[in-house]
Amino acid sequence: MILDFAILESRLGYSFFDKQLLVDALTHSSYAYEQDVAVRDNQRLEFLGDAVLQLVVTEHFYRTLSDTSEGEMTKLRSGIVCEPTLVLVAHSLELGSFLRLGHGESLAGGNENPSNLSDAVEAVLGAIFFEGGYGAVREVILRLFGPYFELALEGRLIYDYKSRLYEWAQAKGDKVISFSVLEESGPPHDKTFRVGLWINGVLAAEGSGQSKKAAEQQASREYFHGRNRSDS
Repeated sequence: MILDFAILESRLGYSFFDKQLLVDALTHSSYAYEQDVAVRDNQRLEFLGDAVLQLVVTEHFYRTLSDTSEGEMTKLRSGIVCEPTLVLVAHSLELGSFLRLGHGESLAGGNENPSNLSDAVEAVLGAIFFEGGYGAVREVILRLFGPYFELALEGRLIYDYKSRLYEWAQAKGDKVISFSVLEESGPPHDKTFRVGLWINGVLAAEGSGQSKKAAEQQASREYFHGRNRSDS
């Protein structure tokens, strides 16, 4: 476990003096609930980390975008401080392999659950701030989120592919978009939907997710990525 922490700390660019803080940040509530002794989960650190991330991103845009309006900075910040970007950061750290999950949560693939991953990133940031202060966590955030700052400024940090798809269809003028559920699987409380994207009556892409909306977003994303590959 010490070696694992050393690997994660190297990726973070921050070494914890109190390793228990990092343990707490990686502990899901399901794991804490299953233990016979009191174990802290990462919810309080996640609450702290969310506020710290908001502040660092806000400060960064305020300092670097001197001629940008409040509304535009708010829009840029919302693209950074959101679950999809946090999940990308989690993947860059391979954070899922470090999470402490309860048995059921682990079996359900909790180490790849977007909510678990995004919460854990914020919890780790909260732990860094709690121990190392603002300067330390600011340095980590600017390094980890730097590529996404650039994408946001270039207008390429896009997650709402479904809206983008409808805008594209409207601009083309001859495209009719529709979605339909191809398959539902899993128990009622944990369903997975496979959805087809149809353009002018032709199946153009498929996507899956734990809700119909999520599956539609995934199908839209797959369509755009497929177009980009074919154009390259």
